Amino acid sequence: MYILLPISQYLLRLFKNKFINHRVIFAGNIQDTMPIYLNTLISFINTHKYDYYIWLKKMINNNIYYGIMKGNKYKKYSFNVLIFFWLKNKKESIFILKNIISFLTFKSDIYIIGANNSGIKNIKNIKELKIIYFEKIINARKHIVFHATLKKEIFFNIKDYWKYYYYKNFKIYNLPGIFGNNKFDDGSKFLISTIINYLNIKGEILDLGCGSGIISTILSNNMKKNKKKFILYSTDIDIKAIISTKKTLNVNLLENNNVFPSDVYSKINKKFDFIISNPPIHNDLNYSLKFIYQMISKFKEKTKRNGKLLFVINNFISCSKIFKKFLIKFNILSKNKNFSVYSIKNK
Repeated sequence: MYILLPISQYLLRLFKNKFINHRVIFAGNIQDTMPIYLNTLISFINTHKYDYYIWLKKMINNNIYYGIMKGNKYKKYSFNVLIFFWLKNKKESIFILKNIISFLTFKSDIYIIGANNSGIKNIKNIKELKIIYFEKIINARKHIVFHATLKKEIFFNIKDYWKYYYYKNFKIYNLPGIFGNNKFDDGSKFLISTIINYLNIKGEILDLGCGSGIISTILSNNMKKNKKKFILYSTDIDIKAIISTKKTLNVNLLENNNVFPSDVYSKINKKFDFIISNPPIHNDLNYSLKFIYQMISKFKEKTKRNGKLLFVINNFISCSKIFKKFLIKFNILSKNKNFSVYSIKNK
């Protein structure tokens, strides 16, 4: 459930009828109901988060798009106002912002909204945005609002934003903002080494929160090399993760993989032999165990008999309350000074 945030309430009062004759596009880290209540000629919402997309689609249905905008079909809207919510990751903000700006008409108004602790204060010093002159116009509700008028055409090409690194013989591709986007993170590495060393992984497998696709890549390659029968499913809420995982798997010539967006289990309609995850513990700037609660609470519905949920978690997080709440028995497969790999079996 999304609510109207204090900064959005403030802006709605301030801009109540300002955009009544404008074609407005909302984008970035938007996570509330502001597009529903702002009076505009046209309101269009672009989001990279599948959870927000499926929720808002129930409320609005039309003029909402989940994904990276491309092609000419959005030019017809002739957007002349952008209301953009800054993300905690600067490179991700720039990536999404420039993608959307490339669809604006000349002399469009651009409003950038960000929390005080999001890094937005330095927007004037970001070299990628130097061609746009931003001016601070509001400081309220622990947020800052910058404004600019688009005076130069902005071009966007996704090829300019692809990054990759090598892990062993694998080439791992990623777009800005994806977890583990410049190296194989230690938690995922510990999870994979545990699984490969201790378990006979095969059958139908779900990589929950796939990120750049490195866990899916190593698992898929391991099963392929050992001639095991398998079908791998990889999911994430972030469209950039979905695109990155697809590219990583394709570049490494790995098959039998299905990659699609899902808010934890929201699009999962089958049961698995193994569910594997390095779960997120943050929601934007805030610490959150929501994903872990949802993952554990419904794992029996999504695993076959004797199927297993395997996940890695930092040792500073205690999962005992979660297991106790759902009356779940668990094993710790391996543990080092930073991480633990948990195993839960559907008996």
